[in-house]
Amino acid sequence: MSPLGDLSPQDFLKNIWQQQPLVVRQAFPGFTSPVSAEELAGLSCEPDVNSRIVIEKGGKHPWQVLHGPMVETVFRDLPDTHWSLLVNDVEKHLPELVWIMDRFRFIPEWCIDDLMISYAPEGGSVGPHLDQYDVFILQAQGHRRWQVHNREVAEDNQVADTELRIQNDFKAEQEWLLAPGDLIYIPPGVSHYGVATDECLSFSIGFRAATHAEMLQDFVEYISRDLPAEATFRNPDLVVQQHANEITTATIDTVRAVLKDYLRPDHPDLSRWFGRFISDVKTDITPETGPAVTDFSQLVATHRVLARHPASRYAFSRRGSSALLFIDGDDFDVSTDFAEALCAHREVDTQSLAGTASAEEQQLLLELFNCGKLSPSF
Repeated sequence: MSPLGDLSPQDFLKNIWQQQPLVVRQAFPGFTSPVSAEELAGLSCEPDVNSRIVIEKGGKHPWQVLHGPMVETVFRDLPDTHWSLLVNDVEKHLPELVWIMDRFRFIPEWCIDDLMISYAPEGGSVGPHLDQYDVFILQAQGHRRWQVHNREVAEDNQVADTELRIQNDFKAEQEWLLAPGDLIYIPPGVSHYGVATDECLSFSIGFRAATHAEMLQDFVEYISRDLPAEATFRNPDLVVQQHANEITTATIDTVRAVLKDYLRPDHPDLSRWFGRFISDVKTDITPETGPAVTDFSQLVATHRVLARHPASRYAFSRRGSSALLFIDGDDFDVSTDFAEALCAHREVDTQSLAGTASAEEQQLLLELFNCGKLSPSF
């Protein structure tokens, strides 16, 4: 079922995506949170879990931030209201929740970042702010009032003495009260302010938003990694200059030609680089593994269905009659049918693959299983 209600995914992408906020009432009809506040608090105490608590009032100072891993005494000392607990990458620690994110696969899966779950008592909030990424927020328990505006925010419109970028002056243009099962979409650059009106849980499906600086730095590093030592800057058209220390226009033209050759739009390695870049994992979460399997027929006999673990990122691009398969920043040359079968759904039918996968592809499946990137269905 689409979480967009009566709106089709095509209309959403054409008219809403990265353009304007959207509220969908009962996007998840009858939704009941599969995670309790106590379970979320327990998860935040785990050493490999990214968590934080934001205390608006009642802390050492306004908008105090505590970073995890948490300890139980932290929760005992919190005020009764006006604070929030936020836990990132929940689906990587609790794979049984990944179905929530899979409801949004009308957007390329490689765009999705993580599932963040937040708990807040009455008044809990992280303040009015804006993000540079897309986010869907599902109300899972209780109620939260959302206000948004799309005006430009001045650089000095920020609360001082906090690591959070909270707006001092926020005037809402639209407002909604969300109940369990309701969904709000907020595009990048739209200021938003969510406040719990009672004890509530919110599930945020966030999307990646790599900066141009990150992309350029990574691409330059990628294309320069194997350049030969003899590839040096040369200026064969040098002439005698009036000023020996002048960098002339002709020299800059030579530099421009060197850079254009590497950064041209038709660079043969562009798709391979981007696949590696966008599939690279940004966390240190390692999936659990069981006993190693060395024989592919044993794997098929033991596990008819495997699931792509949410701690891993899969993508592929076509290259003529074959494909480049990207997994966690690595790439593999495989058949198009194999790449499609592995990426089409969260679950993979190993018996279907057994009849078509090459020996190299079967070995890859074994390696993915043994390192936990493919796991028994959850």
